[in-house]
Amino acid sequence: MVKLFLAGVAAWIGGLGVILAVLYFGNGGADFTVTDFTGFGVLFVVVSTLLMLGVYLPGLLWLRRKSSKTLFFPLFSGVILNLPIFILLVILIGRKVSAPEAVGFMLTFLVAGLVFGLGFARAGYHERQRL
Repeated sequence: MVKLFLAGVAAWIGGLGVILAVLYFGNGGADFTVTDFTGFGVLFVVVSTLLMLGVYLPGLLWLRRKSSKTLFFPLFSGVILNLPIFILLVILIGRKVSAPEAVGFMLTFLVAGLVFGLGFARAGYHERQRL
């Protein structure tokens, strides 16, 4: 369980790093404020925690029964399990979020999913052991 928690923390760090990079490099540093980072960061941590517990972990446990290839776990959690979020963000472009914000969030969740899937595989859970 500690390894899964550390995989989650690594996913948060990776996602927050993407948020920092997007805010800093996206507009020449003009959008880089503590308020923006805090807003996006808190939203990301809350949503990603729910995703890790409710989507990534059950999805990866299901994939563990189907495949033991380590490469599949990061790709599955980063791309396939995030498809509903990607679709939702595309639908919200122009209505609730701007295109750069949506792409930034998509990138953030992609990185978080990849890191969590890699952490799941590196922790040895892909080898069909008991949690």
